[in-house]
Amino acid sequence: MLIRKITRKNPSPDVLEEAISVMEGGGIVIYPTDTIYGLGVNALDEDAVRRLFRVKGRSPHKPVSICVSRVDEIPRFSRPSGDAMELMERILPGPYTVVLERNELIPDVITGGSSRVGIRVPDDEICRRIAARFPVTATSANISGKPPSPRLEEIVRDLDAVDLVLDAGDCLDMEPSTVIDLTVNPPRVLRRGKGPLDPVLLRGAGDV
Repeated sequence: MLIRKITRKNPSPDVLEEAISVMEGGGIVIYPTDTIYGLGVNALDEDAVRRLFRVKGRSPHKPVSICVSRVDEIPRFSRPSGDAMELMERILPGPYTVVLERNELIPDVITGGSSRVGIRVPDDEICRRIAARFPVTATSANISGKPPSPRLEEIVRDLDAVDLVLDAGDCLDMEPSTVIDLTVNPPRVLRRGKGPLDPVLLRGAGDV
């Protein structure tokens, strides 16, 4: 395991390239986001995704979300409606996961066989610059069933089989992203987390 220090503002291009190279080779990277640390592989590399599930101890029947770098990339991997695109352009980048109908580019291993996929565009330069090369898995950096830790030292101890850690310090804000189902109209909030829920944007949305 390699550990590289990185700053959230003006992150080192060399460290970012190293992270991209690790993922291109099928490796797993712990990386910071605008919520909690994420566990990232190239989301289009099915073998890498399966390895991530083994390292995390996650059931292969449970889906994981993906991270992309810009809102206009979302239609590459999903089938959003015009209303969904308008809403996403208002709230993203930000601490939200949007659930959309997937398209054929997304492998079954990402969605657990579901027809839907969760997508993030974080308000964080590090993960957006990595995801500019390929979509990256956006699952929390923790062992399944164990709450995410704010302390990177503990995260690394639990996930010692990863290949690279981008160390941006401990997390000060442990709220996960808010999950919004955009396959229905009006949108439906599946999980409340970080980020405001403007009633004008999410008219009629409710909790599950």
